[in-house]
Amino acid sequence: MGGAALEKRVRALETSVPAIGEQCRCRAGRQTRYHTSEELKRILDVRCPLHGFRDLGRLRRVGSGIPLLPEDQDLCSCPPSSVREFLRGRRGPLTEVEQAAEERSWEGEFTPAAEEDFRRDQAWARQLLQKYEYSKRRRGKP
Repeated sequence: MGGAALEKRVRALETSVPAIGEQCRCRAGRQTRYHTSEELKRILDVRCPLHGFRDLGRLRRVGSGIPLLPEDQDLCSCPPSSVREFLRGRRGPLTEVEQAAEERSWEGEFTPAAEEDFRRDQAWARQLLQKYEYSKRRRGKP
C-alpha cells in the first residue's frame, strides 16, 4: 500500500474514532442549513474539537421559515417565527391571523430594496463559501 493511501486510511480512522472526552462536530455527508450570510459566518466559526476544521457537509441557504439544525438554532438571528416553531413540532398549525401575517411578510421579500439586500447577502455568502471550500480542499491534502 502506498504512503498516500495509508495516510488517507489513517485520516478516515481518526475521523471515525473520537478522542476521549471530545466529540466530533463534523457533518460530512449531511446538510447544514443557514438563513443569512451572518448566520453562515457564525456556523463556519464553530470548530471541530477533534479536527480543528469542521466539515459541514452540503451547505444550503434556506428561507427564514425553515428551522436550522438543532445544534445551530442558537446561532439563528431571525426574529421569532410561528412557521419555524410549527416545523420544529413546538406548536400546532398557524391561526388564520398568523397565516395572513406570514403571507404579508412574503410579499415584502419581493420589493426592490429586499432584492438588493438579498443580492448583497448572497455576495458575502459566496465569499464565505469560497473560503470554506478552499480550506476544505486544503485539509484533504497531506
